[in-house]
This record gives sequence, C-alpha cells and structure tokens, in this order.
Amino acid sequence: MDTDRQYNFVLDADGISKSEKEKLRENPRNRSFCQYALRSTEPLIVNNLEKSEIFKDHDSVKKPDGPRFYAAFPLVNSEGYVLGSLCVRDKRVRRLSKETISLMKSLASKLSHQLDIQSKQRSTTAESVLQAMSEIHNYFPNVTLDGAISLMKYFANSPISVSETSLLKNLKIIDGDGRATKESRKLQKTLNLDAGVLRRLKLSDSSKDELNNLFKALG
Repeated sequence: MDTDRQYNFVLDADGISKSEKEKLRENPRNRSFCQYALRSTEPLIVNNLEKSEIFKDHDSVKKPDGPRFYAAFPLVNSEGYVLGSLCVRDKRVRRLSKETISLMKSLASKLSHQLDIQSKQRSTTAESVLQAMSEIHNYFPNVTLDGAISLMKYFANSPISVSETSLLKNLKIIDGDGRATKESRKLQKTLNLDAGVLRRLKLSDSSKDELNNLFKALG
C-alpha cells in the first residue's frame, strides 16, 4: 500500500474534461476524501460536505462547482483489512435511500470478494512457481534460469523456440522426435503444477531478477 498517494479508478465523471479526469486518478493521500473511509469497515456517508467538520475546509469543497455529496463503502477482505473503497460523489447535496445503501454495500462486498480471489491466485501462483524452481534445481543442479523457464513453458504447453527445444532434448525432457520422455512425465508429476498456474505466470525483468536471486540461494 502506498501511504503517500491514493490511486483512483474513475468510472464516471460527467462534465469533467479528459485531462481533469486523468488528474483524478492519483492524488496525495492526506488530501483525499477516501483516507477517512479507509479507517473503518463501515460506510462513510456525508450528505452535505459543506456542513461536515471533516470536509468543509477541503480545497475542492470550497470551490463553487465542487462536490457537495460523498459516500464511501469500504472494500474489506476476508482477513478484515480495508483494501480500498467504492466511492460516489455528486455536485448536489443528496441523501441515499436504504435500498441504494444496501445495493452499494452489496457491490462493495462483491468487489472485495473478487480482490480476495485475485490475491489468492497470485499468492498460489508465486508459491507454486518458487517450489517448482526449487524442484527443477534439485533435478538439474546446473540448469540456468532461462533453462528452468524453458522447462516451465514446455509444461504449460506454451510455444518454445528451436534453442529451447535443443535444451530440453539435452536435459532428456523430450526425445529426438519432440515427444515427452519418461523422465519428463516424472518431473511434471513432481512439480505438481497445472497448466493454468503456469499460464498465469508473467515473467517481467524484475521477476526474473527475483528468480535469479532464488537460483543463487539454491546453488
């Protein structure tokens, strides 16, 4: 979490230019409305910002065409941490009905659940890949990082280059006809990685650096 900046996904902003909308995507945390919403797991609803002790002196509220209404519904994960908030603002003073509040709570809950799922998928993928790298190193102590990545690409049924094919043949993962060997099937069973996990793996330069460090630690 960035303690200094707040990042926003702006879904709708009628009457605001594209450049102004871009400015809304990021702002200092200490000048944001949502900093207050992140302090509680309960919704924060302010019907009239000009009468709020918290918001009345905010720069944007002081503007003639500034926001007058604000509501934030925290996104709380399964461990009880507030990850962000689902917010709505309006240039008019307004009061949300019980039905609307219930709907917003439901939307926030669904978003929180989706964030939980994505977080668990990333965690599972990372843990599985690190374990797989360790197993590959046990099988082939002298294999390079690129060689390990080639192995994982092959097990994920991803396209591999001619040089990668040659490497896999040298490691006896595939035979002369390009078919999986008995050793290959044994290794894949040991790694216990399904193709879905492997396909979710995105290897950026920074992640390769981290894997390189892992290989150094293993070696």
